[in-house]
Amino acid sequence: MTGTVGTVPAPVAPLAFDLTGRTAVVTGARRGIGAAIAAALLDHGATVVVCGRDAAQVDAQVEQLARRGRGKPVGCVGDLTTQAGREQLLRTAGAVDILVNNAGGFTRPVTALQSTADEWDEQIALNLTVPFLLCQAVLPGMVERRWGRIINIGSVVATAPQPDNAIGYVAAKSGLVGFTRQLAVEVARYGVTANVVNPGTVATEHLLDYFAAADEGVGEESLSSRIPVGRLGRPDEIAAVVPFLASDAGAFTTGAVIDINGGAVTA
Repeated sequence: MTGTVGTVPAPVAPLAFDLTGRTAVVTGARRGIGAAIAAALLDHGATVVVCGRDAAQVDAQVEQLARRGRGKPVGCVGDLTTQAGREQLLRTAGAVDILVNNAGGFTRPVTALQSTADEWDEQIALNLTVPFLLCQAVLPGMVERRWGRIINIGSVVATAPQPDNAIGYVAAKSGLVGFTRQLAVEVARYGVTANVVNPGTVATEHLLDYFAAADEGVGEESLSSRIPVGRLGRPDEIAAVVPFLASDAGAFTTGAVIDINGGAVTA
């Protein structure tokens, strides 16, 4: 019988997530999950552009990342909630092959009854509008080159809202999932992928800020008790999936929503 159905493919070399020659932009990379993602992409050979509002902090991070050895870190100073800041980032990066939208979050829990219109607008802008605008800015180059990777960092709240969240944040992260899935359909034929990584509760500096603003009794122990593995996640456990999604090996993975939450949400 002729054809390929049922035949055994020839052996191939193991897939390596080699990002040498690729330029990645990671927003919100100063600490926590973003810093871990920047380090992981560097370890796989990428040039990684990190951006922040404080020049001294950006310089210190670039110096620290440079010690890792393989990839090349590049710093950019700017406020990505402004057009000027986004334009500065894109001038610094040049041709962007990989965009990781990680910046965002909230610190003060606020319900629908408590939220002001300004708080709502701020959460939507930071967690949904800025990622959209950055995607829109880098997509023409990706489409022209017939290669690109967009990785949007969402949140477990998009699947399983819980008490002690910020209503605007939940709405934005849910919107990020829908936006990314639609984007994946629109750009797939150009060799561009778009995926969402939804972390669960992860031990980061940002989480400490949340604890400080939350009600008494909300802390690591109470949050860990809701997670089947019995602990909070680590930033590197979220970052570990990003080099695959950013590599040639991830070319067939698009429109996916990848939940990494210690079993807290399984569907």
